Amino acid sequence: FFLKYKDCVNSIATNYADLQGLQDKQFFFWGVLEKLIECKKKECGVSADILPSTIRGRLRNRRSLTPESRGVKSPVEAAEEAFFQICIQMGKIYQPLNVTEAITLMNDMIRDTPCKDTLMDFQESRKLGSASFEYGSVATGWWYGFKRRNRHRLVTKCGEKFSSHRDDWIKIKNVRQMYDVIYDELVDTCVAINLDVP
Repeated sequence: FFLKYKDCVNSIATNYADLQGLQDKQFFFWGVLEKLIECKKKECGVSADILPSTIRGRLRNRRSLTPESRGVKSPVEAAEEAFFQICIQMGKIYQPLNVTEAITLMNDMIRDTPCKDTLMDFQESRKLGSASFEYGSVATGWWYGFKRRNRHRLVTKCGEKFSSHRDDWIKIKNVRQMYDVIYDELVDTCVAINLDVP
């Protein structure tokens, strides 16, 4: 749903900008944007509300007509894909991450990497945190932002009871996938390095 909505809004903004470029603003007909929104919503199959102010806001001050996300990009974006894969695998083995575990894991993943330096610069430039805040570490705000940015790929639920047969959870397929996929992602994002086999 989220991707369809985003594509629909991007299409409306692009078409409206083209219309404004073609016609003189003095003779721009009232209600054109509202009609364009309704037409595109039917075309894309979107039922959610799209406000005209959203489209007009993208045309102000040379803003991007098709932004990738709302606001600034995450300073730890390079490590988030590997973190996302870990979240998926943890969910598959019935051990989903809670807030504290997710923050601890991400801080461990970015320790001594360029991502930590980028995060530290980001936090210091915006004067985030209090006097006791440790710069270069993510906090609960990052976790909620991560879930919002990945809501089209990551599903969160309330607590759920699972079977207590933990020996059934560790399958050779999961272990192989951890070595084949997750470690490759960690190396690609410079969170880990390949060591020579002794």
